[in-house]
Amino acid sequence: MAMSNSYSNQPDLDKHVRARLMRVVRRLRMLVTLDAIMRMAAMMLVLSVISFAMDYGSHGLRWSMRFAYGAAALAIVLFIAWRRLLKPLRLKMGPAEAAHLVERSYPQLSSVLISAVRFSSGEMPQRSSNSPALMRSVIDKATAAVSGLDFDVVVNRQHAHRVSIRLIVLVALSASALFLAPEVVGMWFERNVLLQKTPWPQRTHLVVELDGEVLFGAIGDDLIIQAHAEGDPPREVEFHYETISGKRGREMMVTVGSASAYRYRYTFKDAKENFQFSLRGGDDRTRWYEAKLEERPHVAASEIQVDPPAYSLQALVTHGDGQRHIEVLQGSQVTLAVMASKSLAEISLVNGDGPVSQTESADDSWSRVTFSPKETDTYHFQMRDQVGLDNKRPVRFSIRVIEDEPPFVRVRIPGVGDMVTREAILPIAVECRDTYGLATLELFYRVDDETAEEMPVSLPEFVPARKQFLTTMNWPILASEAVEGDRLFLGAHASDFNDVTGPGTSDATVVTLRIVSRDELLAELSRREQEYRLDFQRIVHSQERLRGDLLTVARQARGELDNAQLAQLLSPLERRQRNLARSVNIVRQQFQQILDELRINQLDTKDEVERLAGSIIAPLTSLATRDLIDAADEIRRWSRQSQGQVDRSIDKNQEVILRKMQSILDGMIQWEGYHELVNMLRDIMRLQNELHTETKDSLDKRGDDVFED
Repeated sequence: MAMSNSYSNQPDLDKHVRARLMRVVRRLRMLVTLDAIMRMAAMMLVLSVISFAMDYGSHGLRWSMRFAYGAAALAIVLFIAWRRLLKPLRLKMGPAEAAHLVERSYPQLSSVLISAVRFSSGEMPQRSSNSPALMRSVIDKATAAVSGLDFDVVVNRQHAHRVSIRLIVLVALSASALFLAPEVVGMWFERNVLLQKTPWPQRTHLVVELDGEVLFGAIGDDLIIQAHAEGDPPREVEFHYETISGKRGREMMVTVGSASAYRYRYTFKDAKENFQFSLRGGDDRTRWYEAKLEERPHVAASEIQVDPPAYSLQALVTHGDGQRHIEVLQGSQVTLAVMASKSLAEISLVNGDGPVSQTESADDSWSRVTFSPKETDTYHFQMRDQVGLDNKRPVRFSIRVIEDEPPFVRVRIPGVGDMVTREAILPIAVECRDTYGLATLELFYRVDDETAEEMPVSLPEFVPARKQFLTTMNWPILASEAVEGDRLFLGAHASDFNDVTGPGTSDATVVTLRIVSRDELLAELSRREQEYRLDFQRIVHSQERLRGDLLTVARQARGELDNAQLAQLLSPLERRQRNLARSVNIVRQQFQQILDELRINQLDTKDEVERLAGSIIAPLTSLATRDLIDAADEIRRWSRQSQGQVDRSIDKNQEVILRKMQSILDGMIQWEGYHELVNMLRDIMRLQNELHTETKDSLDKRGDDVFED
């Protein structure tokens, strides 16, 4: 208790000295604050100038870059504030620290001021080494020692002046900038402090012509970048680009138009990868734009379904991927289905005339369209993806529309000429076919003229829906009630089941026959036989000349003819021999026609059949198909023999052929005389009948006159 009482009565420092020390503390703190403010203001001004230069020089930094720069600048200013202001001000600064600084400036005090401050504040050693009287003595001594000293020397007045001047200069510069260019400063403040999108004032504004913020293109295509200028248009604009692989470059854009309305265009050739670009011209520099490349949409898979019309009785046909060309029957329903390589925004089927139909999407990848093609055409799908790329080279589908041809129908009467007798039995051959089935088939005849009523001929074997019908029937002319002098017309009608564009109908070529008497037909056949005999006679003469030419070549071959010369002489003779064989076959067919007409018209007697078939047709057949062909082959073999080797059997064969021909010709002439005699007798009988008829008519008339008188 005694110790505490003695320390409670410790002496106090003179209040004027304490006040002077506290003023030093305040001035030091003020100097630290001013210095920190000056440094922060200087740094803020420098950073603001840098920000202005970067933003204005680049014609406007991106929002993200301005934000990042502002955050970095704020961090620097806060660091200076911490380092130069907050940290120093947190240090302990009282009378003791001020006394220490004063004694550093006045070494002669010898720590008396520090001791006095410590005694007055209770900072003292053990009581055994100090007494109140001693402490009072030290305090009084310190008060007396500092009475004439200037404590302000502790504060560096020059530094304080410099700090003040610098701060004033900074304030003056900021005020001058604000006074001289308030709009520019305000715009900088809006853009870099408030982070607004206010554009910098400039004479030129380059406007990139884009649909949206990104330029989309197809890989491998030429991308066209277009722009125009608002304000003062520059004469030249640079195109700067950088690809994702790091390739950089710049090119001059093409300037088109007049000076008042310049337009700028640059073609990025064969683009392979994504890139970014910007334009520079005049006092403007655009922001960086992105160019993204994607594959164009295309057909990844396809399928074609063809549903033929019901009447064709054909099943649904599906053509798989890869089938691009198909044929369809008119009236068919065609379904084209394609799978796109990517998601699409639009797809439609078009042909040369424009859109055909909108598609129906079965799912996210398949698109289908069903339509009925009317004519042959080429179709393709017009695709457009989500970014506006279309299929530049579309897959084309060729659809050939096949018309259902009408039925084919033909009526033939083999072995019949244009003249027949009433007794003839016609071997009518009816042939009819249709690709998808026959609906009707009608055989008819008309008598007298083409406008007469058609009369049906029954075809009991015909059944509808057959695709092919072929029949031969024997039809007697007597069934038509035609008489001599009439004309008989035979034809047929056919139709199919076509219910789309039909039904298809066809008419067979009408066969026209003239009804004649037996004598008239025989006379016509006799005339034709004589004509054919003359043709054969000319063939015989040609064969004789050919034999002579062969003998001439044989004589020359015994001389000095080489193989090439011999072949050159015999080659045309071989062709002549083969042509004669064909001519003989034609004559054979003509005589066969005569025999067929005799049979059909019921005029074939046993003698006529034996004569024509055995004496003429059979020998002619042997000549045309064997003897003359063998002779031509023999001539060819002769042309290939070595020099001097002449086949002496050729002339013997030629002699045999000529004997056969002469025999046939003699038979033709002999029967021709017989026919002339028969025809003469027929003419006599016809004249007798006519005379008998006329005499009877005259007598009947005279008798009528007698009775009338």
